[in-house]
Amino acid sequence: MLKTETKRAAQEIVIEAGGLSQADIPTLFAPPTPPRTRVAGSSHPGLTIAIHWMTVAAIVMAVVAMFARDAIEDREWRQFLLGMHRQLGLLVLVGAGVRIAFRLRRGLANQAPDMAAVLKWAAKAAHVFMYGVLLALPLLGWAVTSAHGISMTFLGSVPLPRFLEADSELADTLTDYHVWLAWGLLALVIAHVGAALWHHFVRRDGVLRAMLPKRTQNSIRSLPTTTGPE
Repeated sequence: MLKTETKRAAQEIVIEAGGLSQADIPTLFAPPTPPRTRVAGSSHPGLTIAIHWMTVAAIVMAVVAMFARDAIEDREWRQFLLGMHRQLGLLVLVGAGVRIAFRLRRGLANQAPDMAAVLKWAAKAAHVFMYGVLLALPLLGWAVTSAHGISMTFLGSVPLPRFLEADSELADTLTDYHVWLAWGLLALVIAHVGAALWHHFVRRDGVLRAMLPKRTQNSIRSLPTTTGPE
């Protein structure tokens, strides 16, 4: 009773002091509206998706080129495949740089807002390592080429500087580092793919779908969902 009288007196004071009408009182004394949470989008920006899959294709083709080079003896084909590997590596370098800049500028929607904090931290750390390797691996390959005394051009038209003097022993050492880092990238890719599948099939959130092309997203949405026994 006392609480009701106190509230009524407060309403009368507000009306007299502020010139409000009785209709304004419910809004004034209503509980505050909770802040609107950011809803994850159905997909990432088109540029992010395009660069992601371009990078995947470039890495796969670069690996295939080197395995094919080791399997053949023809000198001209070996040189062609090595040149192809170098150009694909430069594409990965450019794509990684553009994607990092775009992500720092625009950010990405959180497709798993309810995930545990430790898992979010692990995902961020894995992405940092992934981007670092995607930058370091082609740069190391560029250094190997420079140490061999070879000048490169990007896409056959943009000349690139040599940032190391010719040194065959250094080239061999850097080649070993390049190979080890490539195996490291493979391990990160396997973990990345495993995490994406876990998000899709176990957590059933939008992490994997958000990075798929829109046509693929629509195909996945049209698939029937499985339910447990009734």
